[in-house]
Amino acid sequence: MLRLRIDKKRKYLLIAGAVLLFIALLYRFSPGLRVGETTAEIALKERKLAKYHKTLREKKDMEARLASLNRALGRLESRLLTGDTPALAAVDIQNLLNGIAGRSAIDIKTMRVLKPEDEDEAKYIVIAVQFSITSTVRQLKEVLYRIESSPEYLTIRKIRIHAAKSREPEQIQSTLTVAGLMRKPGSFG
Repeated sequence: MLRLRIDKKRKYLLIAGAVLLFIALLYRFSPGLRVGETTAEIALKERKLAKYHKTLREKKDMEARLASLNRALGRLESRLLTGDTPALAAVDIQNLLNGIAGRSAIDIKTMRVLKPEDEDEAKYIVIAVQFSITSTVRQLKEVLYRIESSPEYLTIRKIRIHAAKSREPEQIQSTLTVAGLMRKPGSFG
């Protein structure tokens, strides 16, 4: 066996170092033994605690706001076009436009379904229909009002108006592009 010989002076020095190390470890890992913690450190900890309480209160407010926004989204989505495919949604728009034109006592001359606008990251598809009518200014105003106030969410994307080539001078020819939104198949469960 290996025997180490330590003189008395070094032995006391090692014992004193071990005791100091033990006291330092106690001070570091025992917050109750700390003496002289400054008021600045206490104030800092109080501010952190107040910040955490504020974050908890804001969480409740944010959850209430999220619930409100989800209800509003549900109300707005009820105005989207129904149909499982863009073609069926376009048929819905065509039926709506035929009904609006009938109530305004005008005939739709032409109607054409445009290509659906579908972006990869978007959750909705824009379905557009272009149609032409010959009407008076008053009838056109009624058609525009009825399109904008329809129960489905429809917007007028484009409108071209020019004088009609007819015997009646008050007649105008209009070409309108009306668009509606539908939920992308497979989105939102």
